[in-house]
Amino acid sequence: MKKTFTLKSFKSKPLNGLINVPSDKSISIRSLIISSVCIGNTKIFNLLESDDVINTLKVLRGLNIKIKKKNSYYEVSGQGGFFSDPKNSLNFGNSGTSVRLMTGLLSTSEVNATLTGDKSLSSRPMKRIIDPLSKMNISISDHDGLLPIRISHDNKKHIPIKYTLNIGSAQVKSSILLAALNVKGTSKIIEKIPSRDHTEIMLEYLGAQIKKQKNIISLTSPNFLKPKDLVIPGDFSSAAFIIIAVLLSKKSKVKIKDVGLNFFRTGLLDVLKKMNAKIAIKNKRKFNGESVGDIEIESSNLNSTIVKKNIVPRLIDEYPILFVAASFASGTSKFYGLKELKIKESNRLKSMAKALSEGGVKLQLGDDFIEICGKHSQQGGNLVNTESDHRVAMSMLVFGLFSKRPIVIDDMKMIKTSFPGFKELFVNLGAKIEYVQKF
Repeated sequence: MKKTFTLKSFKSKPLNGLINVPSDKSISIRSLIISSVCIGNTKIFNLLESDDVINTLKVLRGLNIKIKKKNSYYEVSGQGGFFSDPKNSLNFGNSGTSVRLMTGLLSTSEVNATLTGDKSLSSRPMKRIIDPLSKMNISISDHDGLLPIRISHDNKKHIPIKYTLNIGSAQVKSSILLAALNVKGTSKIIEKIPSRDHTEIMLEYLGAQIKKQKNIISLTSPNFLKPKDLVIPGDFSSAAFIIIAVLLSKKSKVKIKDVGLNFFRTGLLDVLKKMNAKIAIKNKRKFNGESVGDIEIESSNLNSTIVKKNIVPRLIDEYPILFVAASFASGTSKFYGLKELKIKESNRLKSMAKALSEGGVKLQLGDDFIEICGKHSQQGGNLVNTESDHRVAMSMLVFGLFSKRPIVIDDMKMIKTSFPGFKELFVNLGAKIEYVQKF
């Protein structure tokens, strides 16, 4: 019988070093998708080779887009928005970003396609994109608001829309914008709650007729996107695990180079600085319109904090690791407006509350809030049910670097969806994380 392994983290020595984190997953996915709409060849440097990104690449190849891997870059041969009907269903694995963005793009692209995903992705809500896309006069169906999604080409005339987005969702916004690329006229999105703007930045960089005035985003088509070299910065969401591990360590100092610093991604920095974190940003510049810089972190004695719902869209992926920081901070931290956490790869609010509680952390969990009683020493020693969620897995492994007893996660394979090399990078900094046989 073949042995299977997972990861176990132990109380660790100081963390020190100069590193790069894996490339940004969100921007990597967008670079492949939007390059396929350009007219000509785009070179993408530092593309993240994680499961979610590779699944996006495979989907595009299934639509007859040529993508070649060269020595130092990927080359995408864009066809100006023309795709061939796929021979099989398009399987997006675990990537919510990819399936929602590609649903938008394909819905107005004159193709017939069925979009599917793994068990986790198949339980995540798709009605939030189906509803606005349907207003464009397209033929699209879903399975009770879930995958699979079926897109049909039936010669209908697609129409631009004006849509008010009541939730802070970059995926819904991007889905509408990519659909609008193929719809003659001007589509407008009114954002009540701002969200990350990687799609808008990349579309503008590649020549789309896109404008933003206050909270209204307008895209006028037809568009003829011109290929340019794209360089993917380091993923801030991956850097977050390093940042908090260094803050919680003694006598530690780490510099992370070339990290994406998009305003809508870096809410964690604002929260941590209020918690007395020693963090400095150096060497700020831009990669294809995206803000980039180096992050320097030093050991810090963190204090508790109160985080209100207005910052949620700038912090959504970092809450699990922020909960870990709060567990070791002085005092009780309170986090509000967390409903969106319940529809990620797992119910992250519930998954993290259970894992931390079983590790000895005193907390109070509500429908959309959590209060965490922090102290410098936590018990640990539990086997974490990750619910197949990569961020729950990595967050609790960081918890194990500082708890009295080690932490074991039930599965490690999903970590590859966003952070390939997670264990090796931490070990090189001085952390004690080991492979262990599954129980």
